[in-house]
Amino acid sequence: MTAYDACIVYRHLPGAVMFPYLSERENSVEHINTMCLNFFDVWCESRSVVPLRHLLSGWPLTNSDPESLRRLATALRDLRRHHLYDARGASFEELCELSDCVEDLLALSSLSSLSSQSTWAAGNA
Repeated sequence: MTAYDACIVYRHLPGAVMFPYLSERENSVEHINTMCLNFFDVWCESRSVVPLRHLLSGWPLTNSDPESLRRLATALRDLRRHHLYDARGASFEELCELSDCVEDLLALSSLSSLSSQSTWAAGNA
């Protein structure tokens, strides 16, 4: 199972709300936002300023366009590089899962963007 598959399996996190009428992409964005919110809550409660700084440089997502996702992916990559053990529950595995979900969604965005550009070019040739 890839990280993207894990994003669209709709694992139920506490407080997570998945909407059945949303597209897979929109549900993946909701899943990402829910995971970010869980990290935010844990790090606020434990007053972990460094991880919060990294997270807040890319989240909350203002929208789900590729630029916003890239900013979050960069923040998560930096956080993965500097992550220290957090005894209050923010595990490195969860952080890696979140980062992988964002990267997979970005890859899908790139593929759909290339596909729509080639379709447009073929129609205008």
